[in-house]
Amino acid sequence: MISTEVLRRYPNFAGLSVDRLNKIATISRIRNFVEGQELFREGNTATHLMFLISGEIHVVYQLGDGSQVVVDMLVAGDPLAWSALLEPHRLTAGGIARKAGSLIEIEAEGLRHMCKENTDFGYIMMKEVAKTLRNRLSAMRIQATAWAAEPIG
Repeated sequence: MISTEVLRRYPNFAGLSVDRLNKIATISRIRNFVEGQELFREGNTATHLMFLISGEIHVVYQLGDGSQVVVDMLVAGDPLAWSALLEPHRLTAGGIARKAGSLIEIEAEGLRHMCKENTDFGYIMMKEVAKTLRNRLSAMRIQATAWAAEPIG
């Protein structure tokens, strides 16, 4: 369990009641990681929604030839593994630590249950996930523009 004050720092949880924050805190923990550590893998089941406390994480896609390409870099405050809230709950990218740090892990199943139980809370969570998706799509568009500018061959 983590402190409710740690959770309150993130937009997904700002303005929630102490009772709701306490429920989320009971299914949350802090996880430390080292530089170069694979934190999650594309295609795996998303068992936790995560929020970066410190450090940096590269978001990577697996290419058909087995290589990986960095498509985004996450910094403190960013959410990770948003697939934990969206069916089929499969991670759409991988995450590799660029710099050591820590993150919050929230058990996905318990969080999804809370979203179903309280639709106002569920709406807040999904609205924040939608913002994350918008930001990642924008980052990917910028990356694709850079790739398109590279000469072929």
